[in-house]
Amino acid sequence: MSYLRSFAPAGEAAATTVAVFPQAGAGCLRLRATAREMPPGTHLIGVQLPGREDRLEDRPAAGLAEVVDRVAAELRDGARRGPLVLLGVSLGALIAYEVARRLEAVGTAARALVVVAARSPEHWRTFPAANPPEDELAALLHPAVRDTELARYAVDALRADLRLMAGYRDPAEPLTGTPLRSVSGLRDTVVTAEQMARWRERAADYRGHHVIDADHHAFMAPDTLLRALPDDDLTRQAVRG
Repeated sequence: MSYLRSFAPAGEAAATTVAVFPQAGAGCLRLRATAREMPPGTHLIGVQLPGREDRLEDRPAAGLAEVVDRVAAELRDGARRGPLVLLGVSLGALIAYEVARRLEAVGTAARALVVVAARSPEHWRTFPAANPPEDELAALLHPAVRDTELARYAVDALRADLRLMAGYRDPAEPLTGTPLRSVSGLRDTVVTAEQMARWRERAADYRGHHVIDADHHAFMAPDTLLRALPDDDLTRQAVRG
């Protein structure tokens, strides 16, 4: 099944595409509400990993390379309309970063990469191929989900996503053709601005770090996600058309 979900009418003209990579364990279908808030001419895409929402029965990906290969190929093969902005939240930011690298390598670089509430890649160098206890994973879930019947389903998806990072080797060379900005939440207790500091080393064209008033679980909400795409030269050309 496709990794991408489109939240714009088929055939509708668009000045740009924004592809959103949700945090570990999360699905992208809630982006339907966000699409209604996006500026005119924006084609919003969500990246849907196996094992959640409409992919609940799909087998987990074998590894990060499989996800990056599939998403990059789909973005190259007609899913995008106009210049492409990649936006990743938490673990989704690391996946978006690897997709940005792959697109650069094949000559179809994204217009911009925005990494949100995400530790910079060197933090994953020693990530173990571990199987954390369920209570540790549940503590990472949104508070509204932890004590519901959805918790076990969400923990399974979270566990599968974290397994993608086992053995990760962060690249030595920065992005050369993709501007990068980083965004953290003022009230985020999961990922701090300090843990994001070395994103500045990951792109030759680094557009700075921005802090917005949000906690770690708020970035997929329409108003917060839009604030992660500030109205400046980088996004005015790409997102505003």
